[in-house]
Amino acid sequence: MRIHTLGPQMTDSYAAARAYQRHHPQLAVTISGHLSFEQLFATLARYPNEYVLVPAAFKSEQLDASWGDLHYALLAQLTLCHSFITALDPLVVVARRHPDNQIGYTHAATAQLLQRTVRAVSVQTCASKYLAYQAYQQNQAAYVLTNERNVTLTADERLVKRFTPKMVWCLYRINSIGEEIS
Repeated sequence: MRIHTLGPQMTDSYAAARAYQRHHPQLAVTISGHLSFEQLFATLARYPNEYVLVPAAFKSEQLDASWGDLHYALLAQLTLCHSFITALDPLVVVARRHPDNQIGYTHAATAQLLQRTVRAVSVQTCASKYLAYQAYQQNQAAYVLTNERNVTLTADERLVKRFTPKMVWCLYRINSIGEEIS
């Protein structure tokens, strides 16, 4: 059984696929991480009879879609097989002590959470919270909302808030027919 989801291994999606793998050892689960859900959804036809794991909090600015939008839009391509709940790795909002901008990075699914936590932030979204932390570091942004395990605080940073949410995960079987979305 091959499960396709968001990679790299540091993402919550990949961790959820590993959790599914641990709880179903009889299925011989193999996990394939993709650079983005958008890329994965655009290439579903390449993976007939395999599986895709998506969080219920899925949101894509590129596709202008949420989990519910894709669930209904892809009825011909995907069959919902199973759902389960896992605890996410803790999420943190980190701020630079002396930023020269009000830019914050995160994933599209957590953009509103960042905006509610930090007022007047200009949110830039990335394909994963892991990549958001990389962009925050590269671009010397003021804020990031990412997984706690991604962060090593420096003297120039402070922890603004920590969250410990759970997530609902949806496992779909990829059907052998259907048109691709873009």
